[in-house]
Amino acid sequence: MEKGDLEKGRLGDEESGGRGNLEKRVIRFLFVGTLSKGKRPLYALQLAEQLHVAGYRVYLDLYGEGAERNALETYIQEKGLQDVIMLHGNQTAATVQTAYENSHFLVLPSQSEGWPKVVAEAMFWGCVPIASAISCVPNMLGNGERGIILTMDLEKDIQQIKRTLDNEALYQSKAGKAVLWSRQYTLDYFEEEIRLLLGS
Repeated sequence: MEKGDLEKGRLGDEESGGRGNLEKRVIRFLFVGTLSKGKRPLYALQLAEQLHVAGYRVYLDLYGEGAERNALETYIQEKGLQDVIMLHGNQTAATVQTAYENSHFLVLPSQSEGWPKVVAEAMFWGCVPIASAISCVPNMLGNGERGIILTMDLEKDIQQIKRTLDNEALYQSKAGKAVLWSRQYTLDYFEEEIRLLLGS
């Protein structure tokens, strides 16, 4: 599975920002969404912070704007996380797609969600979702086979993320299953839309 291959990385060397072996490269986390209390971006920061403190080479990119931006910037400054976390603001769809392709994990600790589009997009590009158990997320993630379901207990969630970070085969399994599920779902969806258009 080339797009999820952590051994080679999607873009090659580490400076490219592509994926690589979890033991040898920076582990890239991604948050995509409004910086609002409901999306709980602070929890994503806290996950990255705790993994960093535990000695993992992690980096968290956040894409989106919102009322919580100033609070997040203050948290990053006060905790000295400027080299671990970056707020990118709103970016183009192409830029976000590249972020999906080059990240190992998507973090979505949202309190509520309709159709979690960002989860489906991440899975399509081989970016393993770490998401709260809202809406249809547990079903999308195969109850944990295609991602990690957050309990929203920081200590417990750090432990389950560590189990995946410490097991390359487990990560590859989740990423591969995520890609297969999301692409089959997309194919089925478009086939159904075409059938409806043709009235058959």
